[in-house]
Amino acid sequence: MKKLNKKILYILVACVAFSIIVFSVVLINYSSTPINHSDHIDAFVHINILKDSIFLEVTEMLKQAGLVKNKFLFYSLAITKRSPHSIRAGEYKFNTSMTPSAIIDELLLGENKKH
Repeated sequence: MKKLNKKILYILVACVAFSIIVFSVVLINYSSTPINHSDHIDAFVHINILKDSIFLEVTEMLKQAGLVKNKFLFYSLAITKRSPHSIRAGEYKFNTSMTPSAIIDELLLGENKKH
């Protein structure tokens, strides 16, 4: 019985490790792929982030503007960058050829402000 429990534990650990590796690969691919990688058309999108906006609201605004294709992956990427509580308010102009990682970086640095 102990051998069976040990075997099940090894299988479970292997499955969890495999899942983490697959998720990491998917997240890295998502973070480095431009938003409009399929149509190759650059467009600019203006977003106004209010001072007291929370990251989930900002993510929804970006999704409605066509800048976020997958909210779960975008939010996961933001967590890995430790950014959900560090975004800056202001007016931003994003290009659809940007990567999700670059969008998060601009939200953190506030470099794309128009004011």
